[in-house]
Amino acid sequence: MGNNGSIPQQAVNTVRLIFFSLIAGCIMFAVVIFLTEPGREIQENSAFLFPGIAVALAGIFGVYFFTLKKAKSPTRWSSNHIIGYALAEGAIMMNLVFLFLGGDTTFLYVAGASLVALISRYPRNPNRSSDGQDLRSSGSFEP
Repeated sequence: MGNNGSIPQQAVNTVRLIFFSLIAGCIMFAVVIFLTEPGREIQENSAFLFPGIAVALAGIFGVYFFTLKKAKSPTRWSSNHIIGYALAEGAIMMNLVFLFLGGDTTFLYVAGASLVALISRYPRNPNRSSDGQDLRSSGSFEP
């Protein structure tokens, strides 16, 4: 790494490995929940609903906040991404535990929304990414 703040590909690959491990853990736990008692009775318990949604919102906003932060060093970039991913993963796991305890599928939907937010923040090398190609014609916004 030079002084220009570039992120080496090895750091990006390490964060990707952690990213996929967190997602795999959440998916495996969800599978275990559905395999333990497939025909059990749903117990409506709204005591867990507010904390589950609140933590999920914090995880969703946290994953976007931390992964969009600019970092000058590879260590800081990796730390920001791992913290953001851990926030979302914690929200997913908490809602899956609430699903396991009560069986209310609302928690599955909340965990799914958190999982989508986590997946949408796939780690990309900031040196290689761009805002995309401008497909507008040169005179599109001229009066």
